[in-house]
Amino acid sequence: MSARNSTEIDAACAAFAEHEKVPALAAGIVQGGRLVHVTTLGLADREVGRPVTAGTAFRIASMTKNMTALAILALRDKGWLHLDAALSHYVPQFAAVKPATRDSAPVTVRHLLTHTAGFVTDDPWGDRVLGMSPAELDQVMSTGHLFARPPGLAFEYSNLGYALLGRVLTNVSGEPYQAFMRRTFLEPLGMARTTFDAPAAASGDYAWGYRLDGETWSRERIEPDGEVGAMGGLATTVPDYARYVAFLLDAWPARDDPETGPVRRSSVREMVLWHAPPFLPDPLPDLRSPQPSAYGYGLTHSSDALLGMRIHHAGGLPGYGSHVLMLPERGWGIFAFGNRTYAPMSRLTLQIAEMLHAASPPPAIQPPSPVLARAIEAITAAYGSGRIEGTDHPFAVNFLLDTPAPLRNAELAALKAQLGEGRLQRIEPIHALAGRFVLACVNGRLKGTVTLSPEADGGIQKLVLSAAVG
Repeated sequence: MSARNSTEIDAACAAFAEHEKVPALAAGIVQGGRLVHVTTLGLADREVGRPVTAGTAFRIASMTKNMTALAILALRDKGWLHLDAALSHYVPQFAAVKPATRDSAPVTVRHLLTHTAGFVTDDPWGDRVLGMSPAELDQVMSTGHLFARPPGLAFEYSNLGYALLGRVLTNVSGEPYQAFMRRTFLEPLGMARTTFDAPAAASGDYAWGYRLDGETWSRERIEPDGEVGAMGGLATTVPDYARYVAFLLDAWPARDDPETGPVRRSSVREMVLWHAPPFLPDPLPDLRSPQPSAYGYGLTHSSDALLGMRIHHAGGLPGYGSHVLMLPERGWGIFAFGNRTYAPMSRLTLQIAEMLHAASPPPAIQPPSPVLARAIEAITAAYGSGRIEGTDHPFAVNFLLDTPAPLRNAELAALKAQLGEGRLQRIEPIHALAGRFVLACVNGRLKGTVTLSPEADGGIQKLVLSAAVG
């Protein structure tokens, strides 16, 4: 990243902090598996004037959820639990919970991961009960009004659901979930300054949380570590969190390399599948149309017309706001911490991502698989000869039945009469068995999309061609 980019990003962070009245801000950018830029500004302690540093710990609130979700997948990968098993199998106290209706399906671990258990949205309440004891959580299960609707019908964000995942981690692993997550992630990744114990972190370089009421600043109390912390209790620093972001991003692209992380790459990628029903979030800060989004396991996946695949999650607690935004197709991760209650840090991470996009070349196109490249070469040869039968690449059984050879040849002749001779210009794989391609022609471009069959020889099963004149 250039010095000019760094200066512009620092200026954007300063403008954001001033506009949103955030006492202290820390932001990091991960590229190519490493932390390439850090911005810190403002006061971690307003009362004594202590400035924030790269090593200052912030509470990251619900950004904890994806680590909790990944810990559940780690146990699943060991064969210790099943995502579609009833929650009561791992948390026996839940067997006594009255269902939403008599015909409701049981709440499963997957329901909790995807916020589809039917529980009520509980951000204000959940943010103030991080320190709940095990007995108090048992009391909520035995006497609470948990359900807004039956499980599996809709997405509704639930901190209680992720608190119960913490209980699952504790019961299945045989140790407190904090210890399991420390042993599974924090220690292997070298995240020595990351902890669930915020009161202990506050004895060192720590960003105190503040609220602003009118013109009056006050310090928020530190919510203690406890039974609910699996939904949002982590405190971390920029260098530590950058290690975790780099680990997540290393899951892309899928490849044959040996596994090197604490959890297998396929499980990280699984977290961002659209497991919950898609939704349209609020309009983006730059007034672009909102992009389709859906919740995976502890992460939201958005389809962004400008940035491509966008993986993200916000965090908010009394005294804190945070956000992480990852662009796996670019290998970029941007995250930001602030120490004002529910500071909207997602506006800043998206702005930084768009600044990086504007200053960077387009992402490199992955090379096509050998079978896809051969198919497109054969189609190029067929365009040159004017005969679809002349290709040396096999057709799937449906291809010439769906559109007989004379009709295909007539299509090729009409396109060639319009465009003239052509040569292959580029191939853009969609995946290993499908792709788009362009032939540069005398009078324009021939655009094509090809899909291969799942047979051993990968026969051509679908081909769509179109002319772009001029």
